[in-house]
Amino acid sequence: MVRDIVENHDSTARDHLANERTFLAWVRTALGLVGLGVLLERLGAGGEVVAVAAGVGFIGFGGLCLIYAVSRYLWVAKNLERGMFPVAIRGPVVITIGALLVAGGAMLYVLLLH
Repeated sequence: MVRDIVENHDSTARDHLANERTFLAWVRTALGLVGLGVLLERLGAGGEVVAVAAGVGFIGFGGLCLIYAVSRYLWVAKNLERGMFPVAIRGPVVITIGALLVAGGAMLYVLLLH
């Protein structure tokens, strides 16, 4: 696990702080997705199934982004301690596919129902 205090050699502090900023950006994005999902669900409160489904989709996607953010942050922090940097390949692909699915659903909602 990552130690609480590490010795600052070369770019250690800068690398860890960049990792933390990236994590916070993921959290901000995930919370925005969750908020949008709640808004969509409230718009469909009159029984509009598609709005509720879109809301649940955005909330779920936001939750998955939070899980990815934490796992990526811890993985990068652990590897930075070893003097290595892991390149993400699968995570961004999965997030992109999820985003495209949610965006496609939102586009269908807008085009077909409004």
